[in-house]
Amino acid sequence: MSEEVLPGFCSMCMQSDCGTLVEVKDGVVVKVRGNPLSPSNKGKLDLRGLSIIMNLYNPYRVKAPLKRTNPEKGPDVDPRWERISWEEAFDMVAEKLRKIRKDDPRKLVMWEGWGRCEVYIGLIVGPFKDAFGVVNVVGSHGALCSIHFAASLVHGQFPEATFDIDYTNYVIATGRTLGPNVASACGSTRRFIEALERGMKLVVVDPRRSIEASKAYRWIPIRPGTETAFALAIIYVMLYEINKFDEWFVKNRTNGPYLIGPDGYYVRDAKSKKPLIWDPVDGRAKTFDDESIKDYALEGVYNVNGVDAKPAFQLLKEHVKEYTPEWAEKITTVPAETIRTIAREFIEQARIGSTISIDGFDFPYRPAAFTGSGRGSVSHLGGMYFDLAGKIINALVGAIEVPGGITGNRFTGPGPDVLMPNQDGLVTPFLEAEGWRSHLAKYSFKFPPDHVEMREFYPFMHTGPHLTIKSILEPEKYHLPYKVEAFMICGANPIRTVGQRERFIEAFKKVPFIFTLSPFFDEPTMMADVVLAEHTPLETGMVNVCMTQHQTTGSDTRELQRLLYRKPVKPLYDTKHPIEIIIELAERVGILYGKGGLNDAINKWWPLKEEYALDLEKKYGVEELFDRLASSLVGKEGLNELKKKGVATRRVTPGKLGYNYYYHPGNKTRHPIYFEHAKAIADKLRAYLKQYNIGVPGWRNIDEFFAYFQPLPVWIPNKEFDAPPEYDLYAINWKTNFMPFGTGNTAENPWLHEIRVNDPYELRILVNSETAKKKGLKDGDLVCVESRYGKTKGRVKITELIHPEVIGIPALYGSGTIMMNPTAKEGPYFNALLSIDEEVSIDPLHGGIEISPRVRIYKV
Repeated sequence: MSEEVLPGFCSMCMQSDCGTLVEVKDGVVVKVRGNPLSPSNKGKLDLRGLSIIMNLYNPYRVKAPLKRTNPEKGPDVDPRWERISWEEAFDMVAEKLRKIRKDDPRKLVMWEGWGRCEVYIGLIVGPFKDAFGVVNVVGSHGALCSIHFAASLVHGQFPEATFDIDYTNYVIATGRTLGPNVASACGSTRRFIEALERGMKLVVVDPRRSIEASKAYRWIPIRPGTETAFALAIIYVMLYEINKFDEWFVKNRTNGPYLIGPDGYYVRDAKSKKPLIWDPVDGRAKTFDDESIKDYALEGVYNVNGVDAKPAFQLLKEHVKEYTPEWAEKITTVPAETIRTIAREFIEQARIGSTISIDGFDFPYRPAAFTGSGRGSVSHLGGMYFDLAGKIINALVGAIEVPGGITGNRFTGPGPDVLMPNQDGLVTPFLEAEGWRSHLAKYSFKFPPDHVEMREFYPFMHTGPHLTIKSILEPEKYHLPYKVEAFMICGANPIRTVGQRERFIEAFKKVPFIFTLSPFFDEPTMMADVVLAEHTPLETGMVNVCMTQHQTTGSDTRELQRLLYRKPVKPLYDTKHPIEIIIELAERVGILYGKGGLNDAINKWWPLKEEYALDLEKKYGVEELFDRLASSLVGKEGLNELKKKGVATRRVTPGKLGYNYYYHPGNKTRHPIYFEHAKAIADKLRAYLKQYNIGVPGWRNIDEFFAYFQPLPVWIPNKEFDAPPEYDLYAINWKTNFMPFGTGNTAENPWLHEIRVNDPYELRILVNSETAKKKGLKDGDLVCVESRYGKTKGRVKITELIHPEVIGIPALYGSGTIMMNPTAKEGPYFNALLSIDEEVSIDPLHGGIEISPRVRIYKV
């Protein structure tokens, strides 16, 4: 009997940074366990990681390259697959790609997603896009999780903001998980438990009593989609009732002192064009960086450059005057006195004025955090205003980018470039906050539009799968000047993961040629003309450069550069490594070699040192590529250690170096609490629309569209408030430990299915006991939940763990294909309830859709 233990890492959530050890006996994987050397999971592994074996031995998986012989398409239509050779598969796909590239690269749409996030994003999508000249790269995952704008604007970091759990003593978590809700073994859950044990107080504001809420100091149920009103009322209490805030921070670390003119813009110095502040000691206006400033005025009216100007802080204070707790109570259902209590506790716990010394450097110490970037609170029509209001709440106590407070979690980690000030002295907007930019490419306004996602009209959008299919279905309405001829799908499933599934299927049918890199027969794969059979994770050897973790951050991983190595098991079938597939396609299309080719693009996208850069005229194997990547980061000796242990780490930002404040202390950079940048980009967009005499497609009322680009957060009731009275409940959805993302094909996994069918809160529709009584519902009743846009069915679970006005549907079950494990279709399908129509659902600022529709529920 032969036995071996292979190092690896889990690929069953978007982080993919839990080190694993894979036990193999006689060529059969018998067990997967956590690698104790991995700093994130420290030998632990969640249930998804343990179940990864079932991806390898899934009898429903794609086992060889295939071509469709049935022209009719649909997730439940038999494609009549014909097995073909890799040579034929590559030839078919390359022929189509060569023709499109010669004609118009815009006609190829690349779909990327969390299906294989550790492989695709940055490793395939970016380099191939650049080499081919792809304009349209569409993320299938972002429409329901557009949480990134505020962090990119205020922290200069992507993808979101988290909090420093090492030092935080008081956390307000609104509509988000801190790790436990998704059973995250990659450090978040462990750090969360350790923080609670040392006495951290947690306040959870959520319609549902989540796992975090069960451990919380307070659980505050709230009506979905009203979180902005809650946050604005807290600001009111801070400024009008308690009247206590971190005056030094607001003056020195925000644009609160910047003078704003009647037009809503900074009043600027005539010569330098820099924003002006008012120095009350000298009684005159000065540029924000004038070394002679003795003090900053935060309130008052000052005549400067012939106009009456007010400090941004003054405008903020005036702006929130109407947002009282009593006003918010009627909207949110949160009692006014509860709002006051939370505001008071937050200020007390923030310890305004305190400092802490780390490695001999004195930091402001603010052990309180208002965590705003949660999918449950932001992904609403008008929801980004909530996140921006949360930034203001943190700024008012000085809890931004300092120990104990909120910090961005940019994938490159802390460093001097993160809070780099721009010409106005503010943190430089990053990625999505720049305007007309995605995480993959920089865009500018052009008409007719280049992008199927309509990025020209949504300058801060995360991803636009919902707009992509609408522009394909109605190209004249959306001004699309070309016809999409091919989809290239890598780890993406927009048919399942967005909303109005049938419209996505209809759009897919309009595209002449679709090919997928896929290990499973999900919906897009069943719509494909050619399937390039991909390894499952355990068969995919690679090096993973770990990101900063999403839910919480602590010194145990923040100070480390972490690499994980996976030694693959022998492939079971006629499948290939996805990067091998991309390299082969690039060569056949004619974009592998030379300047501007795939090798050249990899050199630009990957952190390769000069001695390990790719020869532009050589074809590389997958293992050599990853050897070069690892060697660039940890050296040759580090590479050997990595392959032996499965883990390589370097302490790159220990102690004080782990806090961005250290690199730009005092007033060396500032965070916006007045969001002039959003207004400026919106006004530019208005000008473009006027120039071309057009509107925003799908929006009849253009003033309503631009109402979402105000420089201060404003309460705008979303369209679900206008639903007919028979739609008397709200539907909510959340990630669970069985299915936090589409990553890892958890819907089909039989081990996970065996557990979840015995979980009384999974695969069910949660209804408050009071509500159930009024509607005559009992545990186990089969019911229909219907919104104005669609409906789904499922069994009732009566509970006290949810707001009386809310029904809850966990995860994303109930959708699949005829060639998947039938368990994939079990359970209620939440996304059937969602709309993708502009004036009903789409938020102009973050580009995502409303995720809490009004519904009615009745027995089937």
